[in-house]
Amino acid sequence: SWKIMDRIYIPTFRRVDEQKTFERLPDKYKEKVIMVVQKDERPQYKYDVEYLEVGNLIGIAATRNEIYNHAGDSRFMMVDDDIVFHRRNKKYYGEEPNMEGSKRDCTEQDMDELFEMFNTWMEDGIIHMGCRPSWLPPAPVKTQDFCEIAGVHVINGKVFSKWKDEVDWNFVKVAEDSMLNLECLMRGYVNRRTDEFPAEMGMWQGGGCSEFRDAKVHHDENMKLATHPRYKDFVYMKKDVEVKHLGMISHFKFKYKEAYDSSKYQNGLNKFIN
Repeated sequence: SWKIMDRIYIPTFRRVDEQKTFERLPDKYKEKVIMVVQKDERPQYKYDVEYLEVGNLIGIAATRNEIYNHAGDSRFMMVDDDIVFHRRNKKYYGEEPNMEGSKRDCTEQDMDELFEMFNTWMEDGIIHMGCRPSWLPPAPVKTQDFCEIAGVHVINGKVFSKWKDEVDWNFVKVAEDSMLNLECLMRGYVNRRTDEFPAEMGMWQGGGCSEFRDAKVHHDENMKLATHPRYKDFVYMKKDVEVKHLGMISHFKFKYKEAYDSSKYQNGLNKFIN
């Protein structure tokens, strides 16, 4: 039931009057929200929710670390402040159409189904899950494993909290999504995202991380992963892509399935050594 996922963390920065994710949540889900705000900004936020205060200008990766510590062993969602949840037409999966058009904004019932699904996945041992970006064309399957999860993260803290302190989450300033994906997979935990409930998420827009994320920061922080002994086998720079207001953005690819496969090799190796 819904109760088992009891926290929705929304880290937010310089969006005091514009809380897209929060505003669109059904009331019963709003009650689960914990807004994660910086100390100096806290007095400006007037939403009737619980708040988690973090240091000023610590950046998103360090903010996520604060969330992990606060969440402990609970089941929680960590979601960007500019997300709209959608539901796709079932016709894409060879089923009877269940709406006009290709997708719609999620209703309360849709959200219930989505959370129920996340809980079921957790029961099946998935500890990290999320939603496919809605701007991608519909996938031919409802769910995908070993993939990029960003914007919406659902985490089983019971398992995650056992090893999260082994990771230096502040190693990168951005690319924190990719690092989280890699860390879970490299430890042998499958990740999963839903295509039936995709999320509309902002890329490269004003407010939030764009205050400090530019083409150079994006490139440099991803390069840290691409050159780090732990991650380098699973990250490579593909090409530069022009993004109008930011200049050339380096496009990085992540070999998530290989990262997962490496865990089996690692575990085998450890058994062999021990």
